[in-house]
Amino acid sequence: MSFLGKLPVFLLLGILCGCVPFSDLLKIPDIEAEEASKEQSLKIASISEAVGNYSAAIDIYIKLLSEDPTNEELLFKLANSYLQAGARKDAADVFEQLDKLDPDNKETQLALGRVNLSLFRPEIAKLYFEKTLRLMPADYMALSGLGITEDMAGNHEIARSRFKEALNISPDKKSILNNIALSYLLEGQFKTSIQMLSEIAFDSNSTQLIRQNLAMAYGLAGDREAAKRVSRLDLNPETTETNLRYYDLLRKMDDRTAFRRLLLGTRGSGSTLYEGPS
Repeated sequence: MSFLGKLPVFLLLGILCGCVPFSDLLKIPDIEAEEASKEQSLKIASISEAVGNYSAAIDIYIKLLSEDPTNEELLFKLANSYLQAGARKDAADVFEQLDKLDPDNKETQLALGRVNLSLFRPEIAKLYFEKTLRLMPADYMALSGLGITEDMAGNHEIARSRFKEALNISPDKKSILNNIALSYLLEGQFKTSIQMLSEIAFDSNSTQLIRQNLAMAYGLAGDREAAKRVSRLDLNPETTETNLRYYDLLRKMDDRTAFRRLLLGTRGSGSTLYEGPS
C-alpha cells in the first residue's frame, strides 16, 4: 500500500484539495507521540501520588510544565502534590502563580486560603476565604476556613458562629462538627469538646483524625487512661506514649498564644487537627 493509501480519508482529501501542506502532515505523528507521552507521564504521576511518592509526581509535573508553563491544570496538580508532601511554602508559591493567571478562580482562592492556614497565616488566609465567598456565596468550605482563622486569632465565639453557618449549609459534614469541638478545646472547654467529639468519633463514617482529637481532648483534660484507650484504636504503643507526653506538656502551658500555635501546628503527615476548612 502506498503512503497516501495509509492516510485518513479527511487528510487525503485535504492534500488533493491543496488545503493541508504536506510538511504539516509530517508533524502529526510527532504530535500524537507527544500527547501519548504526556498522558503516560500523568498516569505515572497519579500512581506515584496514590502510593505516597509525591517527590516523583512533583518531578513529573515540573518537567511537563517546563514545556507548558501556563498550563493551569498542571500547576494545580503540582501545588497539590507539594501540599501532600508537606512542602506548604512551595505549594503556596504555585497557587499564587495560578492566582495571577486567573484571579477569579474560586478553587484557587479556596486553596490559597487553606495553604495559608497550614502556614499559620490567618490574616492572609482570611482574605482568600472572603474572596472565595464573594465569588461563590454560601460556600461551606470558605465559611469553615474563616472559622479556623478566627480560632487561630483566639476569637473562639466568632469562630463557632462561622462554623455554624457552614453547618447550616452542609449539616452532614462531620469535619465541621470536629472544628466546632476543637474551638471549644482551644478555649479550654474540655468537657464540651469531649462530649462533641465522642458523638462523632466512633461511627463508620468517622476518621482517625477525629478519634485522635478526642484522645487529645481527654489528655488535655487530664484523663490519661481515656486518652490512651482512644489513641490505641489507631496508633501503636510508642506513638501513643509520645502523644500522651505531648498532651502533658500542653496542659502545663500558660501562654495561650503559644498553646494555640502548638495545638494547631502540623502533625507528622503535615495535616492539622482540623480536617481542612471542609
